[in-house]
Amino acid sequence: MMTFQIALRNVFRHRTRSLITMAAIAFGCTAIIFVGGFFEDILYKMQESYIKAHTGHLQIYTRGFFEQGSAKPFKYLITNPNELTPLISQIDGVAYVTTRLQFAALLSTGDNTIACVAQGIEPAHEHTVPVGTRLRGHKDRVLAGSVMEAGQPLAPNEPYSAILGKGLASGIGAKPGDGLILVAHTIGGSINALDVTVKGIFFTSSKEFDDYALRLPLSTAQQLLQTESVQTLVVMLHDTRETPRVKAALVQLFRERHLDLDVKSWDELSDFYVKSRTFFHQMFAILKLVVALIVILSIYNTMNMAVLERTKEIGTMMAMGTKPRGVVQLFLYEGAALGFLGGIIGVAGGGLITLLVSRIGIPMPPPPGATMVWTSEPRVVPSVLLYAFGLSLVTALISSWYPAYRASRLEIAEALRHT
Repeated sequence: MMTFQIALRNVFRHRTRSLITMAAIAFGCTAIIFVGGFFEDILYKMQESYIKAHTGHLQIYTRGFFEQGSAKPFKYLITNPNELTPLISQIDGVAYVTTRLQFAALLSTGDNTIACVAQGIEPAHEHTVPVGTRLRGHKDRVLAGSVMEAGQPLAPNEPYSAILGKGLASGIGAKPGDGLILVAHTIGGSINALDVTVKGIFFTSSKEFDDYALRLPLSTAQQLLQTESVQTLVVMLHDTRETPRVKAALVQLFRERHLDLDVKSWDELSDFYVKSRTFFHQMFAILKLVVALIVILSIYNTMNMAVLERTKEIGTMMAMGTKPRGVVQLFLYEGAALGFLGGIIGVAGGGLITLLVSRIGIPMPPPPGATMVWTSEPRVVPSVLLYAFGLSLVTALISSWYPAYRASRLEIAEALRHT
């Protein structure tokens, strides 16, 4: 205890130098906390946007679809969705289950024809924010998934209506109220066509999807394809963190009932998100390495100067009976005190700055491959706070060890003669 008190007093013997060192540590902690919160917010918004606009939390297909469904999509349809939906809905954590039927089609205005990817959906469950809805900011747009740019979203009582992706509508020159002809192959191989009315134009976080997507009521899609089956059951949960548990429960359910079905989670279906998450984690790891090096060099310089300035004092301590281990302990305590104080300041300052910036928000342009502008609201992540504080302590001890070891190896007579 006495050694620690002496070490703490020694820290403030040269206040300016110690304050500069603690400032470097605090700055490093603040940078880690803020950038970590910034990346976490990006990944969270990307995750929720993909879930709500595209994948849902879980998707259920007939087994074999992921291997051969692209070539033969109608061979792997789910023929009994009305029997499966109640079973799945009973699992704890499931908010609702909706069905989809996706197919390739041609969309024609009479003068222009363009290929598109049509998606039959249940309007009651596939939420699209209507035009004119009051949103608190770009955060709400991103988390809403799909947003209407013009017109209105699909309604259950309007079967022969459709909403077009922003890029698709622009490519064909369509606007709300226009009549279009949708042409597709039925599951039997013949050609069928329906007249639909453009009810609205929407956009999501994925420009690639918006350039080809058309959505219409599921009943209309089934009428066009001449089937009562669906391609996908989309499961939405109350909490994204429950995805692994619910997926395991579904796998167990299908095994017990001998159902020939596969389950895929949202992260297995979102290749762009997974690669983006890996990219941001690598960038964050590089930042943490740079901060660690800065802290190590700052504390090493401070401790090295302390050893040089206090050589005679060290010699006196050793002449009075202090063992080399005691000298090492003293300097390690000093380094730990610098790391602890700098870490406390950095964690407090980093958390406060991140909270303030989150309240204000940082306007961000659309990411690559997207059209939706958004506002970054960095998140205070407890694990990042703990990591930043731990990093300050660990790097302080590492950088203090060699100066402390060198001080303990001084010859008493030479140390006392040092001027």
